[in-house]
Amino acid sequence: MGTPLEYIRRLSRWARALMMLGVALVTGCSAPHGPPAGALQDVQSIEIRYQYSGWGRVDEVHRLEPGAGRRTFQRSSQLDSQEDPDAVLTDAIPAQRVAELLWAVSAPPWPRERGVDAVARRVRPARILEQALPDYSTPARGCTPRAFEAKLHALLQRASLKAQLGRYYANGIWTDDDPAMRVVIRYEHRAPQVLASNERTLLMLPWVLGDPGAGDAAVTTWSVPVSQALRRLLPESSKAFERLGRREDGMLVERIAATARVACEAQHR
Repeated sequence: MGTPLEYIRRLSRWARALMMLGVALVTGCSAPHGPPAGALQDVQSIEIRYQYSGWGRVDEVHRLEPGAGRRTFQRSSQLDSQEDPDAVLTDAIPAQRVAELLWAVSAPPWPRERGVDAVARRVRPARILEQALPDYSTPARGCTPRAFEAKLHALLQRASLKAQLGRYYANGIWTDDDPAMRVVIRYEHRAPQVLASNERTLLMLPWVLGDPGAGDAAVTTWSVPVSQALRRLLPESSKAFERLGRREDGMLVERIAATARVACEAQHR
């Protein structure tokens, strides 16, 4: 049996061993699907190109390359500024932000419902009301501004808002807005990863993973983390940064307001 002190030490060793086993089991069971081990160390470069035509034109190119020790990545951004079209903005960003993108694009694809649900959590009902109410200047018979506001409030409740966003994403074609983003992650020892979107919708969802032009089997994902990770790689002065940060847009406000008006007028005929 040994002395009491030796007994206590043995218990302590057993406790540490059990704790480490527990951590290993939890880590093994809960670790998310992600990039292969060492993917961050294997990154050669990341290129993000954002183009836009509509009310103006934008052509941005952002390139990231690993810095010394790979603790940071050096970012060079050509922002296509009208004042200085040849200006290049350089900066260093933490390697963790690149790792976030690698995890996001390597995770299992998000289904549409999960993406819409995540976007609904980002929408701010107060901002929808703030933008929609002032436009209601010619109320239909019986549909007072107060009644219209009540309909708006009803549409901005959780389930109703998700339904509105579902319709918004299902009919995401409108004029005067033509964005396109293409991202290429190049590695030293493996094939590049490509993702792209030309969607006009919030967060540019969904994303297409893979390069069909190169024979890849394209996969669609509604992953909000992909949009968020990309935004964190961009400078705040970028138009792409601005687009990926929108939590509401004019088309969503317009469609919710139109739905509220129709419901209000139908109720008060």
